[in-house]
Amino acid sequence: MKKQTLPLAYPFDWSGLENFDYPLDANGIPQVYMGKKLGLKYNPITIAQYGLFHLQKYGTSNDESELKIAQAAAAWLVENFRDWRRDIGAWVYDYDLEFYGPKAPWVSGMAQGLGISLLLRIHQLAADDQILEITQRAFRAFLHPVSEGGVTACFPDGSLIFEEFTTEPPSLVLNGYIFALLGILDYAIFWQNSEAQDLFQVATRGLIKNLHRYDTGYWNLYDLHPTRRLASPMYLKVHVQLLRILAELTGESVFTATVEKWQRYLSSPICRFRWLTGKVLEKIRLFFS
Repeated sequence: MKKQTLPLAYPFDWSGLENFDYPLDANGIPQVYMGKKLGLKYNPITIAQYGLFHLQKYGTSNDESELKIAQAAAAWLVENFRDWRRDIGAWVYDYDLEFYGPKAPWVSGMAQGLGISLLLRIHQLAADDQILEITQRAFRAFLHPVSEGGVTACFPDGSLIFEEFTTEPPSLVLNGYIFALLGILDYAIFWQNSEAQDLFQVATRGLIKNLHRYDTGYWNLYDLHPTRRLASPMYLKVHVQLLRILAELTGESVFTATVEKWQRYLSSPICRFRWLTGKVLEKIRLFFS
């Protein structure tokens, strides 16, 4: 099968948003503190992002130590890839999350997408057939609904979305959805795969039709879960950058217009005050719910 080379640098830039200052295990793999009950846990999303971040640094510095960090993250993904359901392979979470409520074992569309993006780039530097097989099996999660072990769900209008947290009711987390989309596009480009390309286009059209649901008129929402949480300023910056990437990839004007609007929210003292007030009221509402 003919393959297309991906840019070594992942399109999202974590600079100023995430410093990846996590405890590392003996192999240099980050662990995330999940509270007193769970302690330190491996999070496939964090590990894949950590690898992509250091691969970006390798691309700009040619520092072999950065490449080794990225390769270690990829090796963890290979070693911890599991048979899941149907024909799907996945990075499976073996712990519950209190918020949203996914119960172990569960899988994440964001983890699947980021894992694919890192592994394909690592393969380009050192060919590994096992990595290619893993990406093919990981992609299958995007072909099945959550009820069948996949990561697909629907917006209220029926449009397709990929879930960061595979829950009922759907959480519809915006950044997780777009990171999943970028993984699908990487897969489509690398494999010259028409099924993945069609899936990316269908999902992008669905996002265009539903992007307004995340807009409050002065800020944006982190998700469309019934709790309707406002994004933090950091996550609003993440959303802006992700939409800018989609605008560049697709040429769709709605993404450009939304980027400009949400940037105005970030720079407006009035919008920031409304966000702060809304966040206080949100915490009170969630405390008593």
